[in-house]
Amino acid sequence: MGLLDRLFGRKDPEVEKPPQHGAGDMVSLVILSQSSPDLTLESVRSTLDAVFPGQFLPPREEGNFVIDGGVPGAVYMIHCSLPGAGGMFMLHNVPGPYAEFSDISTRLSGALRDLALKQPCWMSIDLMHTYGYGPEEDGYRFIGPVLAQLAPTDSAVLLHPSKMIAVEFTSDVRRQLASGGQPFGEA
Repeated sequence: MGLLDRLFGRKDPEVEKPPQHGAGDMVSLVILSQSSPDLTLESVRSTLDAVFPGQFLPPREEGNFVIDGGVPGAVYMIHCSLPGAGGMFMLHNVPGPYAEFSDISTRLSGALRDLALKQPCWMSIDLMHTYGYGPEEDGYRFIGPVLAQLAPTDSAVLLHPSKMIAVEFTSDVRRQLASGGQPFGEA
């Protein structure tokens, strides 16, 4: 059973362990929220172009581009060739609980754990490959500002899946991400 089956509720009872998001060396950030925004290829391109003016519009097939993934509205592949923010990225917009794809419930504690587990939706941007553009840490220079723009207004938790640490998603955290800051310290 594939990731898309897990994302959209087609469960195979013979599968014992769900796929896990957040390997120890993964360059990724996750937003947990009450809603899942309605994304389209055009809205993702527009958002990327707002963050990186003139770089994603008009649509193109080389350099900086976005294509639909396997599930329109839920998965997008993004190629960015900008110095300091380059790489191949995957944007996930999932109308389902993150706990089904992560061991978050065993890694967080207290009020933040409770808040995280109450969120029925998640969004992440994952660095898939750097293609020699720079160190993997440059991926956060792309991920943070883009997530700051895409995150729904009801976002509640920002999660660093490889470190399995989280912070409450506040307007200050959104500003930090938008400016390229690291709410968790250095990546």
